[in-house]
Amino acid sequence: MLAKRNGPVSPAHVLEPTYHALRRRLVSGAWPSGFHLEAAKLATDLSVSITPVRDSLNRLSGERLVTTRPGAGFQVPVIDEAAFLALVSWHHTLAQLAIAAVSLPVLSIESPQNREGEADAAAILFASITARSGDPELDWALGNAAARLGPFRRWESAILPRTAQELRTLRTAVGGRDRGKVSDLIARYHDRRRKFARQLVEAAASGHA
Repeated sequence: MLAKRNGPVSPAHVLEPTYHALRRRLVSGAWPSGFHLEAAKLATDLSVSITPVRDSLNRLSGERLVTTRPGAGFQVPVIDEAAFLALVSWHHTLAQLAIAAVSLPVLSIESPQNREGEADAAAILFASITARSGDPELDWALGNAAARLGPFRRWESAILPRTAQELRTLRTAVGGRDRGKVSDLIARYHDRRRKFARQLVEAAASGHA
């Protein structure tokens, strides 16, 4: 359910930067799960009025990156282990649909080259695949699932062994022509996240691995 809108709709030149700034923070795991998002404080932090912040939070609620309940305001979603496992399985299903729809090899996949970008490397890889699928619904769905997994991805390099090597192997396979190998590596990628589900969920909730 979306929170009740107060006041006029924000102009696009204010709303869009506000929305993207908040979305980046949510996807990067800047706030722990369950964190209360105070619109007035966020407006002060972003140097905007409260209206574009509320409009952005309502929009993010529709994307399930924010939760809201009447009288409780907005908060970062609380995703327990069961919900995390379901989200990983959904991402896995979408990734397999995407790889089945594209023509291999998928070339020119750019990836972050520094440690700060490691958490984004997987999202960029899968986004590059779905972007070539020709299916905008699949592209949006996988992008949304990836965004909701973002707060957990920031902890992967600290909890899962050899994540950089894993992504290099997958990227190399996607650049080849063996669809079965790519499908197998995608399955292994998601199985590893399932194996470390409890640790990833705890890290996202506490703010440390």
